[in-house]
Amino acid sequence: MNIRMNAPQLGNSSAVDMMAAKLAGKHAVVVGATGVIGSHIARTFAAHGAVVSLLGRTALQARPHLEPQLDPYRGPSAPDTPASHRFIPLDVTDTPSIKEVFADRGSKVFPATPSPFAAAVFVWLFVFGSPAAPGLTFGAGSGLGRRCLGFLPLQDVDAVGPLDLLVNCAGISQTTLLKRTPDEGLASIVDTNLLATMLACKHARIRQHGCIINVASLMATKAGLGVTAYAASKAGVVGFTRALCREMAARSIRVNALLPGWVQSPMWNRKTFLV
Repeated sequence: MNIRMNAPQLGNSSAVDMMAAKLAGKHAVVVGATGVIGSHIARTFAAHGAVVSLLGRTALQARPHLEPQLDPYRGPSAPDTPASHRFIPLDVTDTPSIKEVFADRGSKVFPATPSPFAAAVFVWLFVFGSPAAPGLTFGAGSGLGRRCLGFLPLQDVDAVGPLDLLVNCAGISQTTLLKRTPDEGLASIVDTNLLATMLACKHARIRQHGCIINVASLMATKAGLGVTAYAASKAGVVGFTRALCREMAARSIRVNALLPGWVQSPMWNRKTFLV
């Protein structure tokens, strides 16, 4: 496992060409792609020929701004690889959503024309509600209603699918002393920075010879004021990455940690240290 303390310098065209050759046609997934680091990583992957799935809580809102910055994907098309870059909403604090977005839901679909039975069931529920849950009704615009009417495939369009590269860089900061940090704030930092990374690595369907990059922080190795929970969560990412590297070796999947220093971003612009 490599612990990258700074980014490699691609100072010659041969290094750039080699990177492009390795990334061409690969499916890269960036969790936390709407942040400063995540968006730069996504743009770099796209610039070197990968098709990128950008995941984040505000992915859809960020799409009009970020999509024009991505080089269009012109690589080979495969049945289990997206044909173009995708923006997929994901709240990493919602652990069931992480499992769902990476789940293998197959390609089975409902018929375009609903069966008479499905149509009858839909009409009954729409008019009378569910016998098992009185008062529960749903309309044609709901996900369940649209599936009954044959408008939606069983496989959600927001499923990530198999991938070659996974980057976990979703994170939140801490700018208060431990005594002043609410308990729920501590839990949120650990859940977002560490648990979400672990769950994404667990549920992602990474192809053999793929790669995982977990973004930690220099705070994992250096002390700082007002970052106790943040430093602990990022140190956890480093330890997790070391251990996961051993597990993934049998599948020839590389696992690396990136430890960036201070980055000018909205996350660190909110300075609210309480001494």
